[in-house]
Amino acid sequence: MIDNKDLLKRIKGLFIVSDKDTKASSTASTDSSTNDTSIASATATQRPVSTVLNSDNTPLNEKLIQVLLSAIEQNNLDGFDYLEYRNSLLSLVNVITDEPMRYKSAFEMAKTMGLDKKKLLESAEFYLNVLAGEQKKFLEALENQKSKQIKARVDMIENMEKSLSEKKKLIEQLNNEIETMNNQMADIKQEINEEVQKIETTNKQFVASYQYVAGQISSDVERINKNI
Repeated sequence: MIDNKDLLKRIKGLFIVSDKDTKASSTASTDSSTNDTSIASATATQRPVSTVLNSDNTPLNEKLIQVLLSAIEQNNLDGFDYLEYRNSLLSLVNVITDEPMRYKSAFEMAKTMGLDKKKLLESAEFYLNVLAGEQKKFLEALENQKSKQIKARVDMIENMEKSLSEKKKLIEQLNNEIETMNNQMADIKQEINEEVQKIETTNKQFVASYQYVAGQISSDVERINKNI
């Protein structure tokens, strides 16, 4: 029986590689004169998380990638399916340079394990739905966080502004209280700005992470339909 940690590690290896693995791969490709653009294309989707940027230069978030891959691991289907097929596909990258042939060869191996094209595509779609479910949960949590961290502070500012407007009508003895409240408002606005930045950054990182993982599966589905 495969330990959950080992299974997650294996699934993680299907989508991302470490900086160490990338350096080793780079050294090997320098020594070989047989690699062509198809090899570069096949390995381009398996860059280390630390080097991947989204289209708007948002870096991937290792923890969010871990959440997405953990969801796939927890919903891993029994038997030989898309994940095992992808593993076979990656094992052929340095063996078969022609991409269509590589997809076909991996599929021929998969067929010996009882996998057909319908099950392959259905399992890939299943994992895309798992990721979509994680996206839905994340967006709901994000909205709750916005409500908790921002709305309460916005309401606080509105109440303080009302109170401040009334106090400004008072005589000079209230100036100290007015000054204190102004300082409090500035602090709260700064807190809001910081929370907005944190939430927006987390949102962009999740979108980048989601598009990275889901994009690889979608790309495989496209290539499966094209080449098998």
